[in-house]
Amino acid sequence: KAMSINDIVTGTAAVFVAVTGLVQLAPIPINPWSYIAKRFGEIANREVLEKVDKLEGDVHYLQTAFNERSAVDFRTRILRFGDEMLHGMKHTKDHFDQILDDVNRYELHCKKNPDFRNNMTHITVQQIKEEYARCLRDNDFL
Repeated sequence: KAMSINDIVTGTAAVFVAVTGLVQLAPIPINPWSYIAKRFGEIANREVLEKVDKLEGDVHYLQTAFNERSAVDFRTRILRFGDEMLHGMKHTKDHFDQILDDVNRYELHCKKNPDFRNNMTHITVQQIKEEYARCLRDNDFL
């Protein structure tokens, strides 16, 4: 009996499935079923993966903006504290401790972000630290 084209295609497909199944089971790093499943997953999830990538970018942008806003707030408090000292206002030790924490956080942000505009607080920070040392030495906090 002569084989029809349908029989040839069916037979070839069966041989292909059997061979690829054996290759999948063999301890060879070629895993066609894993490759096919991975490619199918990439195609099926492409839109979701693109949205996740966009969300990661948005989160990174928001985190950067938040960190910069926080640094500006630290700088504002440092400069205000310095102005208060220039006007003779006394501060508690806790207030000094808080502003020195702001100084540390501000300086850390500036170190991690060299493009951040930072040339406004150096003298003020020096004056705050000197006044803090004087207040500690003389026990002269508010």
